[in-house]
Amino acid sequence: MKAVFEERYWYPDDGGQVWLAGYSLVADDGRYLARDAAEVLSRGLHVTTVAGAQHRAAALDAAPAAPGAPLEMRRDPGNEHDPNAIEVLAGGVVIGFVPRDLAAALAGDIDAGMPWSALVLRERRDSPRDPRTGVTMLLAPDTAIELRD
Repeated sequence: MKAVFEERYWYPDDGGQVWLAGYSLVADDGRYLARDAAEVLSRGLHVTTVAGAQHRAAALDAAPAAPGAPLEMRRDPGNEHDPNAIEVLAGGVVIGFVPRDLAAALAGDIDAGMPWSALVLRERRDSPRDPRTGVTMLLAPDTAIELRD
């Protein structure tokens, strides 16, 4: 599996327009891989958006969260909304959370000291000139992730 960098507009079903820049996972035979592709899941990888990033627009745009940038995950067991909460940080700044369902699956591993790594796969903007409005991340059960382009 490898990663391919691309920049393009995407047109969601709601009729909007979004600028995406970053990496997509590609199989050895050239097929683009969906987040739930067997090749992704069999390696224990997770591709997901950073939850709540849209509520931290200033931090998200100012943080070093460009495609390929490393992210830090930090447990937040005192979170009043979710005892399994896992914060996502870019350059030491909280930009959002691991989505609730995935956090529930990973919290025990992280609490037990199992290493997990994350990086920004792609960013979302209204246009190439506008501030970042969201990011998609890649999570791996290891101490580091490396993209091969």
